[in-house]
Amino acid sequence: MRLLMVMFLFAVLALSGCSKGDNDTKTAQTASSREPRRGGTVLRHLESECKTLNWVLYTSLYEDYVLGLIYDNLLDYNENQEIIPVLAKSYSISDDHLRITVTLNDSIYWHDGVPITSEDVKFTMDKIRDPAIPALNKQGYFDKLDHVEIVDDKTVVFVWKEPYAPSLHALAQLAPIPKHIYDTEDFLRNPYNRKPVGSGAFKFEEWRTSQIISVVRNENYYKKPAYLDRIIFKIIPDESVALNALKAGELDEMRVNQIQWERQTNDPGFLENFEKYIYYVPTYNYIGWNCRSVWFKDKLVRQAMTELFDRETINVKLYSGYAKLVSGPFYINHWSYDKSVKPWPFDPLDARRKLQTAGWVDHDGDGTLDKDGIKFEFEFIIKSGSITGQQYAQVLQEECAKAGIVVQIRMLEGATFFEKVDKGEFDACALAWRLDIDPDIFDTFHSSQAPPMGLNHGFYSNPEVDKFLEMGRVEFDQKKRAEIYHQVHRLIHEDQPYTFVNTVPEKRPINKRIKNVVISADGPFSFHPGSNYWYIDNNQAQARK
Repeated sequence: MRLLMVMFLFAVLALSGCSKGDNDTKTAQTASSREPRRGGTVLRHLESECKTLNWVLYTSLYEDYVLGLIYDNLLDYNENQEIIPVLAKSYSISDDHLRITVTLNDSIYWHDGVPITSEDVKFTMDKIRDPAIPALNKQGYFDKLDHVEIVDDKTVVFVWKEPYAPSLHALAQLAPIPKHIYDTEDFLRNPYNRKPVGSGAFKFEEWRTSQIISVVRNENYYKKPAYLDRIIFKIIPDESVALNALKAGELDEMRVNQIQWERQTNDPGFLENFEKYIYYVPTYNYIGWNCRSVWFKDKLVRQAMTELFDRETINVKLYSGYAKLVSGPFYINHWSYDKSVKPWPFDPLDARRKLQTAGWVDHDGDGTLDKDGIKFEFEFIIKSGSITGQQYAQVLQEECAKAGIVVQIRMLEGATFFEKVDKGEFDACALAWRLDIDPDIFDTFHSSQAPPMGLNHGFYSNPEVDKFLEMGRVEFDQKKRAEIYHQVHRLIHEDQPYTFVNTVPEKRPINKRIKNVVISADGPFSFHPGSNYWYIDNNQAQARK
């Protein structure tokens, strides 16, 4: 599913290695020949506070990290990107692609001991599709769903209005929630939104706001129970503070930025204790423009803003050449990405011409562009603690100043930042998308998906794009579908609702005492079983009690 991430060190799919050599690079699993032992605690990093732990309502990657341990999906992707049954025992698809029948496993229970049934599946779907429920990163998957049929306690049928190419992929995003917990009058304020009852290998234990979220092993898990006693997520928004915590033994893993990777995690003491992983996942960095704002409603202005942002220099100075520029909204190595579309160049002179054509001129001679009495002064929001986000904003601010545009940089605490983004209450923002394996981007770029309905935070609208996005969802032939998405790519590139920046490898040191770390084609967490079966090698380091 598409998830928002703070601009950091984002990347694209495939364990193909990166363009720079690195003797510390690890791209394969780390395992131990010894028999795994039970026990111990792993301390994981959260870069932002969570807004909710209600599976239907969450939108950020950080919430997904936690919920991925607490809930199991009906179907999921394994480490090889194959769809497999998880809570489901089996599934079948009708010849006309209109019915998908899912049979649940027999002995599956919620963490409070109540059996998981088809009623829970249907209840979850009803909540996702309820217009009063802001299931922002779920509703788009299921707007082609007609209804859900309950055959019996363990059999449920998903009936689609029309053939829908991503239908099976959509079900691989679905984690049922317990009807007996959430069937209340106020779903949005249910107290269990902060203490979820799930189905996964770990059970919720505690949430101390802006400090920690902890989960403990589910002893009654329907599969093999986890080895770890507990996983504690420590909420540390500041990258430098987090790295200090990692080095002090107060974290076992974190994503690091380029400077940290190259200069601050290569001393012998660090390398003795940490394995350094570098891998590619389907993401891209971007600057989002609010297309309904007085400044950015004109595509000429948005194009000009992109031409004022020196992305090549960003790639060299911030990423040491690891990054690749992107020109559109798809994974750069996927068949949906149109490689003939080249990124907009850094061209301040052409940017100034476009701004003038759009009517932005310094009429009163005060050094700032204006139009119809409105000064070109906008607010650029970034999440506090994001060093990379700050660098992006400062680079843009400096070049904009030369062009007569005032950029006011505003740093916001994580939950507040994401709330403003979700509601479309911003002029410009620095973010990244974690992309789906399926290239359907209906929920992020279709005009019907503007807040509060979906993830089109910038209120982008183009009838042609809408038409092609709708076509892409009903086309099963990959070659034809690719051409549809190439059309989308070209149109969005022209409109520039985002300044598409780059994709870079994600870098994550993990303590060597942790074993069975598998880096899939989607990273170490976004597949089943993910980190469920991490364990601590007691012969390497003393396990935490």
